[in-house]
Amino acid sequence: MKVTPGASWFKVNKIGSENKSIGYHVAGGLNYEYSLNKNVAITSGLLFTQTTGGIEYTDSVGLKYSIVDNGVSTAAEAYQLYSRRYIINSIDVPLTFKFRTAEIGYLTYYGEFGGMANVVTNAFASKNNVKLNETDGATTELSGNESRLEAKNEVNFLRVGVNFGAGVEWNLVGNTSLLIGVNGNLALNNLMQKSSDSIFYRTTNASFQRATRLNYCALQIGVQF
Repeated sequence: MKVTPGASWFKVNKIGSENKSIGYHVAGGLNYEYSLNKNVAITSGLLFTQTTGGIEYTDSVGLKYSIVDNGVSTAAEAYQLYSRRYIINSIDVPLTFKFRTAEIGYLTYYGEFGGMANVVTNAFASKNNVKLNETDGATTELSGNESRLEAKNEVNFLRVGVNFGAGVEWNLVGNTSLLIGVNGNLALNNLMQKSSDSIFYRTTNASFQRATRLNYCALQIGVQF
């Protein structure tokens, strides 16, 4: 069993938007390890994860959203979208090779390298900073029922990343060890869909185009049996 608290950020590869701030990454679940020999093992598992990240929009783009009042949904638009924060929930399956040293005292040092598949189960957009109308002078943040907008149709259902890390195992008793390490994960594909359903260029009314990857690094803390 392990938990992995950490930090996340977007890598933006198209003009018109950029990473706004560092988000958080937190995961927890089961870790499975199969030893090939004393020094090499294959690890996998099942993790339930939430990762966030902020995007700032530097182009002239508007936002389409829905206003919900007494259960009735009405389409609305904001003249300019300045920034928003995405909240991504996923189920993660790692598959890595783990290379271990011989036990030194009670400690075994390791390094690992492999891949990670993240199946997105839900996504939301919060802290939507906008200018509602062209004549408005101030920026406002959508609130009420619109403070947390559905964004699952904005993301791809699968994210694949390269997973790497290092750490130490401390043998407590018998086959039970405490695991502490650091881990990095760099995306191989875009998390956000290429064309946005809700963000549009004001000048042409066409869908906003993007290439956005989500990366993170985390601390790994676990108990291995």
